[in-house]
Amino acid sequence: METKSRIFIVDDNKELCTNICDILEENGYTVEYANNGKDAIVLLQKNRYDIALVDVKLPDIPGAELIKKLMSISPSTEFIYITAYASLDSAIEAVKQEHVVSYETKPLDMNRLLSILMQVTKRRKVEDQIRKLSHAVEQSPSVVMITDLKGKIEFVNSKFTQLTGFSIDEAIGQLPSILKSDKTSPEVYKELWKTITSGKEWRGEFCNKKKNGELYWESACISPIRNTEGIITHFVAVNEDITEKKKMEETLLQSEKLKSMGMMTSGVAHDFNNILAIISCNAQLLEMIYRDHKEMMDGLTIIRKATKDGAEIVNRMKKFTRTDKEISEFDTVDIKKILEHAIEFSRPKWMNIAKAKGITYDINLEDIKETPTVMGNSSELREVFINIINNALDVMSGGGRLSFRTWTEDRNVYISISDTGKGMSEDVKQKIFDPFFTTRRPEGSGLGMSVAYGIITGHGGKIGVESEEGKGTTFTLRFPVTNDTSQQTVSPEPSQGIKTKMLRILVIDDEEDICNILGNFFSRDGHDVKVVNSGAEALKILKTENFDLVLTDLVMPDLSGYDVIKALDGLDKRPKVGLITGWGDKIETKEGEELKVEFIIKKPFNFSELSRYINDIFSTG
Repeated sequence: METKSRIFIVDDNKELCTNICDILEENGYTVEYANNGKDAIVLLQKNRYDIALVDVKLPDIPGAELIKKLMSISPSTEFIYITAYASLDSAIEAVKQEHVVSYETKPLDMNRLLSILMQVTKRRKVEDQIRKLSHAVEQSPSVVMITDLKGKIEFVNSKFTQLTGFSIDEAIGQLPSILKSDKTSPEVYKELWKTITSGKEWRGEFCNKKKNGELYWESACISPIRNTEGIITHFVAVNEDITEKKKMEETLLQSEKLKSMGMMTSGVAHDFNNILAIISCNAQLLEMIYRDHKEMMDGLTIIRKATKDGAEIVNRMKKFTRTDKEISEFDTVDIKKILEHAIEFSRPKWMNIAKAKGITYDINLEDIKETPTVMGNSSELREVFINIINNALDVMSGGGRLSFRTWTEDRNVYISISDTGKGMSEDVKQKIFDPFFTTRRPEGSGLGMSVAYGIITGHGGKIGVESEEGKGTTFTLRFPVTNDTSQQTVSPEPSQGIKTKMLRILVIDDEEDICNILGNFFSRDGHDVKVVNSGAEALKILKTENFDLVLTDLVMPDLSGYDVIKALDGLDKRPKVGLITGWGDKIETKEGEELKVEFIIKKPFNFSELSRYINDIFSTG
């Protein structure tokens, strides 16, 4: 129902006031009156009125003077003079007065008065809508620009001046090309003009240039404006500054490449370290045999130095690709707080920008609970959460619900982030964590999930996804709770041979050459050694034989070193355990479990180092 104006009548004729009130109220107006200027002032101070009908001659205050007083109280009120003593000159002078819209003579023509009131009401409603729209445009976080059909700028909002550095006066009358940076292809502009001149909406991105020469990125939505006859008269652009988003995407892409290189480097490093271990250990065995042969010893020294240099090259490769994280990069962190920070950092997207576009997101934080601490890098974890949140908002382009949940279970902290977007096909779900995979959909960045996967696994965690087309997506992340102690390797001082009682030793490594080298080394010191090339074969032997020491590789094709070490817990007499690995000395525990080993030694190793470890753990025997 259309809201009519509130009317205020000031006339010393009470009967006339009553009659006018009756007629106006029958036509849907809210009406009040006063019979003198003093009462009128009091009434206007208490209530708001859209239009006031004021008699020219009042017993206490002249009408013209009263209107000035009333205008100071209520600047938005408009006035109609009513008088029984009209003249052309007085009418002309009256309507010259600010906020006076008409001059009506008594006896009043009520049809004419109703017509005037209707026109004023409609105009005020339009002006109110324009005022609201103007405020919305001025307060918008997006740049708003209106041009004529030739592209000349007729309007820009304050966000334009804040972003570009051009004042409104500098922009009006210019073409948008004042922002052109030559970084955007001419084909983009051709497609833009072809689209909007045909009456369609165009969406895309520009790399533009500010007044000071600084480059920035904009996401643009440009549409034609039509008049009441459907003819295009102007174009309006609503642009969003996406410079930071572009920088983040570039960083994520670079990180993604490094992560992929890291995956490859880790595999190469493992294999190369195995080769270096074979070369180094054989050289050490030969040194034991030809200790008194100077030329042979000199050559073996060169070989061992070369293997050491090769191991350093592998370490540098791993550090460059960040697959071998330094312990100092991780601190005890509060996952709940990091998640809350990520949600707050994303607020401009799910609240301010969304509100400006008429989009509503329901953000559910009720299930975020306190959690134990985990070991991690807070900035990397925050990056993961922000990426998942932004992708979820992108796929819910028309609004939706974003829910967060945290909980603790079996010494692990869990985080789930759920959206009500379009969901994923089974094919996309299978590939979502693959390096360089992107859906390339316009409403989502499609970036970063393999990066997120790399960061989470680098923290000893896991990430999974549940999704169904048309039913939304849930990402669940899991991190092991902080352990009281951590595995560390200590490089011992060199010692000569294993100075302890005879030991029964089981060596497990899928590299046959490494098994044979270790077998020869231990046999030389009089120990009883058995070597096997698989974890499965080792478990069969361990069921029937007892050993003092088990040396196992970490990564093997059938059963891993983790599986072998875990199986040792079921033995009546658990042997001491040493882990020999080509993956480096920063070992993540599997499934958040404690890694029960006496020492970790990385390939390529030297026998003096290995001997020192074994002497230390059996020194009380």
